[in-house]
Amino acid sequence: MNSEQLIYRAVMQGIKEMVFIVKVENNEEFSYSFINEEAKIRSGLSEHDYGKPIRFLQQSEVTSYLYEQYKRVVMTGEDVIYKDSYLSFSGETYYSKTRLSPMFNEDGKCEYITALVHDITESTWAEKSAVESKKRALESRERFRSLFEHNLDAIMYLNLEGEVETLNRAAEDLMNGENIRGLHFKKWISDRQQSEIKNCFSVAKNGKAESFSIPIHVSDKKTVEGLSIFVPVLLNGEVSGIYWILKDITSEIDADKKFKDSEKKFRIIAENAQDLITLVDHRGLIIYTSPSYRQMLGYIEAEYEGKPFSFGVEEKYRDELDRTFMKAIKEGEPFKLQVRQLKTDETPIWTEVQGTPVFNEDNSFSYMVVISRDITLTKQYESKLRHFAYHDSLTGLPNRRMLQEEMMKEQNKQGVGFSLAILDLDHFKEINDSLGHDAGDAVIEEFAIRLKKSVRRSDLVVRLGGDEFVILLYDVQSTEVLIQVADKILDAVRSPWYIAGDELTITASIGLTVVKTDSLTPEQILKAADEALYDAKEKGKNTFSISKLD
Repeated sequence: MNSEQLIYRAVMQGIKEMVFIVKVENNEEFSYSFINEEAKIRSGLSEHDYGKPIRFLQQSEVTSYLYEQYKRVVMTGEDVIYKDSYLSFSGETYYSKTRLSPMFNEDGKCEYITALVHDITESTWAEKSAVESKKRALESRERFRSLFEHNLDAIMYLNLEGEVETLNRAAEDLMNGENIRGLHFKKWISDRQQSEIKNCFSVAKNGKAESFSIPIHVSDKKTVEGLSIFVPVLLNGEVSGIYWILKDITSEIDADKKFKDSEKKFRIIAENAQDLITLVDHRGLIIYTSPSYRQMLGYIEAEYEGKPFSFGVEEKYRDELDRTFMKAIKEGEPFKLQVRQLKTDETPIWTEVQGTPVFNEDNSFSYMVVISRDITLTKQYESKLRHFAYHDSLTGLPNRRMLQEEMMKEQNKQGVGFSLAILDLDHFKEINDSLGHDAGDAVIEEFAIRLKKSVRRSDLVVRLGGDEFVILLYDVQSTEVLIQVADKILDAVRSPWYIAGDELTITASIGLTVVKTDSLTPEQILKAADEALYDAKEKGKNTFSISKLD
């Protein structure tokens, strides 16, 4: 597996962020051209959805918002970043930050849009928690209480004597619709377990919930093997009654696991956030750093406290960070900035810094809450995506897009000409038909290697597609030099080929053109070289032809 295939596999399977490539269709329509594995898992989409209008794949309110963002990218030709929330295919709510980047064709028109969706669920909750922790705790308790009041499990409200006063519909169904109000809960417990359940009830009366696994004898013919929970009801700090919840073991285990997972996530977010959480006072000095500083940067929290906010940031980013910090205080608006921070071993990492100013009741600045997220991998992914946009996936050579940009740069150089060679293999279709496409790909890869060895390191070897290649020969305007280059390439191609255990004889044809004017477009130059290639083919192939563009 070569490096390009490894990179493709990494983007497809290794990246834990969602990656989409969206094709810009006519009539302001958009469709998916690529979805990596993480995106497939979370969105429920697959390769079968490629090419279909996105509005047919998503709910109308979702596509309306997506199309609005896509159109902004097409109209401005610039990256668009937005935050959003969505329901995954499994029904979970995620928060995300999406970067949309345009990919232009040779005409400078936005042809594709890459969407890199970064999961910010944990950091979103952390940011909200930092400002509204007390409010969230109260709301959490209310939601928890509501969960019990509307539970589908059997729930009975017992007075402090242990008598049933009220029960929910699930409890009525459990008791076969009988009127059990006023009955003592011990009626449904066997004699040998009366002592155990009495102790549990006493614990609940003292304000502590108690759970126990015990059979409930609903009738002579019906016994429920399940888990019972005594939950004290507190009013003004005093126990006023007990909720008796009956549920089967399977449901309880599942609920217990979910509760522990939820509790663990909350603890990680509130106390051990992976992102850096920093509080900065009005002097620009750090007054608090989260324990995650150790994990991300290698520093003990105390090493940062009392230091300037820009401490640990690479020098070239410090002035901008300080200006942005002061502007946020002055305007009372959050800020976001990307900077590089240094770890204890001087290794730099990219971080996205988001700061929110907090003001007191007198509207005076109190402190800045700053969340810094490690985006080093995101930067690396973006770099890889840019590489894919300018390179051929099979050979790793530059593609047509890079060729056109290089040709335009050369034409903008005053008084400097260049030459262009366009090549293809003679009878390549027969190789594909007889040996198969894997062998054909092997031939293409070997052809690329031989071409690169036949020209200077400074020259640009490009694969246009199929077996068609182009070589941009910088600063070459001499016909004699072109003849030497063409002969060297033809000799390299004529050397024996060993593909899949077979020895092959392969030849190529070359069309070359010398460019001495800046008035031609890349398309016109390619056309002239292509006509020269056609002339070489007419001469019987396995040769070259040269044209000049004055």
